[in-house]
Amino acid sequence: MRFFILVFLVCITGNAMALTMGEAINIAGKQRMLSQRIAQSYMLTGIQPEKARYHDQLNKCISEFQSNLAALQNFPDARPLTQDLLKVRALWNEYHQLTKIDPNPKNAAALVTKSNELLAAAHAYVGKLEKLSNSSSAELVNVSGRQRMLSQRIAKNYLAYYWKLDEGKSLELLYSDLAEYELMLSYLKDSTLNTDEITRKILKTEGHLKYASKGFDGDMTLDGDRLIFVITGTTDIMLRNMDEITKMYANLLDSNTTIASR
Repeated sequence: MRFFILVFLVCITGNAMALTMGEAINIAGKQRMLSQRIAQSYMLTGIQPEKARYHDQLNKCISEFQSNLAALQNFPDARPLTQDLLKVRALWNEYHQLTKIDPNPKNAAALVTKSNELLAAAHAYVGKLEKLSNSSSAELVNVSGRQRMLSQRIAKNYLAYYWKLDEGKSLELLYSDLAEYELMLSYLKDSTLNTDEITRKILKTEGHLKYASKGFDGDMTLDGDRLIFVITGTTDIMLRNMDEITKMYANLLDSNTTIASR
């Protein structure tokens, strides 16, 4: 009985915890990344079906997207954006259904198309949250959070190219994303709001970007399966680095908001 009461109290406490604006922008930004990581994971389950970790990764991403939607729905400061979030949810429901279909090139092509639609809606929602916050720090949270998405879209486009889904168009998109990632990383590096730790993380991420680029440029003498492992592994490291940086920017936003409200 005591255990039941404790669990109940923990659940009540968890539900009562309100998101800060920095946390909300961070979570909403993660939805962009997850839209691309889900497509990447789905293709990996088709390309290398014997590897259980890709199935686990897909299921984990789906679960996280759904829980993030619930958290954002309960964020009171974003009530003016209810219709925008409903649009994201509707696209998510369609996208989620596609992930349940057996992965093959034809089905993967349809999933990739839907991932782009979901990404556009999720990105629009983040932008509106940024405007609601009315803080210069919010832009850094948005931009760094978008870098997480780009790392996964780079990997997604590489796998689409590898699986020959769109006659090479994905390769053009991949190089476009690499250029954008590099440009926005430089933009973040130049921010006067950066702490020493943020700058160190950004410099570290630059090194991983250069390493991944070698693989795309053909400098690595690896076979297909091994190159997939290296590229997805490197872009995952880029994702983790940018996730940590985004959380730091979110903390800056919340600290500045607290100071301004005093």
